[in-house]
Amino acid sequence: MFVNASQHIRAERERVFDFLSDLENHWQLADGAISVVSVEPGDGGRVRMRGPLGVHRTAVTSLDEIRAPEAIGGTAHVGARTRARVTWTLGLDGGTSTVVTLSAKVEQASPLDRLLLAGGGRAWLESRFERILATLAERFEIQ
Repeated sequence: MFVNASQHIRAERERVFDFLSDLENHWQLADGAISVVSVEPGDGGRVRMRGPLGVHRTAVTSLDEIRAPEAIGGTAHVGARTRARVTWTLGLDGGTSTVVTLSAKVEQASPLDRLLLAGGGRAWLESRFERILATLAERFEIQ
């Protein structure tokens, strides 16, 4: 299963990368449905996802790929049996604009998580990614 969303950001790729590579800044992008619980600087953290009907999941994340200024990636573990690869990819869109894509590829899922994803969780997660990227775009527009 693959989820992704993209957004044009009115900022140079290096500026966007610098912002995203500091995991503390991810607090600024979280919305009410996906929130950063804790951050281990340079390493990862915990993210809490609150879905419809009271469904909630906590992901333990680890950062294991930094390719300046093109990509930041890591792994998210939900429980003992669900694992996803999460990547921020920054593409060139002219000199003063960047296309940012936030994606998650579920590599392994517990039966519960497979059911949740098939029952609307994938669409819900994609809408959350779109909101996070919109917040990122807004952050650079006010500077």
